[in-house]
Amino acid sequence: MRKFGLHDNLTDKEKRLIRTLRRQVLSWAKSQDVFYYWRKKPTAYSILMAELLLQRTRAQQAEKQFIIYMKKYPTFSKLQKAKKSGLSKIFRPLGLEKRVNTVTTLVKVINKNYNGDIPKKYEDLMKLPGVGDYIANAVMIFALNRPGWLVDVNIIKVFSDLFGLNISREEGKKSKFIKECSKYFTSLGNPRKSNWNLLDYAMKNGG
Repeated sequence: MRKFGLHDNLTDKEKRLIRTLRRQVLSWAKSQDVFYYWRKKPTAYSILMAELLLQRTRAQQAEKQFIIYMKKYPTFSKLQKAKKSGLSKIFRPLGLEKRVNTVTTLVKVINKNYNGDIPKKYEDLMKLPGVGDYIANAVMIFALNRPGWLVDVNIIKVFSDLFGLNISREEGKKSKFIKECSKYFTSLGNPRKSNWNLLDYAMKNGG
C-alpha cells in the first residue's frame, strides 16, 4: 500500500476493505440497541442544539441535558425568549457554560440573517457562531438526510486500524485519506443511517 498521506483517491483494494468493514458495521448495528433522543424526529434545530451539547461530551451525558433542553425550548421560537440563566442550568452540568454566549449570539445571527429559520445550506450553517465543518455536516446529514460524512477521533481510530496506520488525532482530522474513507463508507447507503451506524460502531470499538 502506498504510504499514508501521499494519496487522496482510494484504491480498489482500499474500497474492498471499506466495503468489508461496512458489512461488519451493519451486522453489528443490527445486534445493538443504540438510540439517542435527538434521533427520534431529527430537525435542523434539534440536531444543531444536540451537536452543541455533544462537543467534548459523552453522548449519554449530553442526552440527559438535551431532553431537559427540548422540554424547555422545543422550538427555535421558544429559544428566542430564553434567558441566559435558564440556558446556564442546562449547559453548566456538562462544563459547557461558556457555550451559553454562543447560543445567544447564534440566535441573534439567525434572526438577523435568516429570518428566524435555521439555514439548510452548508455554506450558511458555517457562518453561524459555534458551528464548524463537523456540526454543519451533521445538520445536513441527520436533519436533512443529505449525502455527507463525518470524521471524529473514534472514526479516525477505526480507519487507522483498518489500514494499519499510526497517526495522531490532529493528523487524522486533517487527513484527506481518512476523509475519503468516511466519504466512501457513507456513500454506499442511506446517509443518515450510515453515519449513525459508523459513529456508534466507532464509539464502541474505536477507543
